[in-house]
Amino acid sequence: MKSILTALTLVLCLSLSAQEYVDKKGTVHFLSEATIENIEATTHSAGSAINTVSKRVVAKIPITTFKFKDKLMEEHFNENYLESDKYPYGVLNGTIVEAIDFAKDGVYEVTVKGTFEIHGVKHEQEVKGKLTIKNGAPASATAAFGIKLSDYKIKIPSLLGANISEGVNVDVNFNYEKFEKK
Repeated sequence: MKSILTALTLVLCLSLSAQEYVDKKGTVHFLSEATIENIEATTHSAGSAINTVSKRVVAKIPITTFKFKDKLMEEHFNENYLESDKYPYGVLNGTIVEAIDFAKDGVYEVTVKGTFEIHGVKHEQEVKGKLTIKNGAPASATAAFGIKLSDYKIKIPSLLGANISEGVNVDVNFNYEKFEKK
C-alpha cells in the first residue's frame, strides 16, 4: 500500500508550493443489480490524492481487495471478469473542473473530469461528487456514479446475462490528510 501512496504523491508533485492531501484507506463500493442476484463488493484499500494547486485528483484501487459476500463470486470477479492478475488496479486520473477556494471551509459540488482505467482500458469520464473543506484543507470527498462494463471490455457470457447487469453503480468515500514528506 505504501507504494500506491508514493506513486500517487509523485503524480501530484507538480511544484514545490503544491499542497497534497492523501487517503490510503478510501472506500469504494459497487453494486450491480440484476434479475436473479445482485453483485456487490467493497474495498477499504483505495488510495487517493488531491493537489490543491493543480486541482488534480488521482485514485488507485487494488482490484483484489474488493470483498464479496460470496467467495465464489469474488473468485469469478477476479479471474473471469476483471482479470486482476493481468490488470491489478483501477485508476482514476482527473482534474476538478470547478474553481474551488481550498482556504474556505464548506461543502462544494465538484466535477472530476479525467480518465478511468479498468481492465486495461482507458475511458474518459466525468464524476460528480462533493468535496468537503475543513480547516482550510480537503477533508473528504464522496461521489456516486455509474459505469458500463462494455466501456471497459468486460464481457458477460450470454448464459449469465440475467445474473449480471451491464451497468454498475459505484460510490466512493475518501478522507484526506495532509501529505508530509518524510
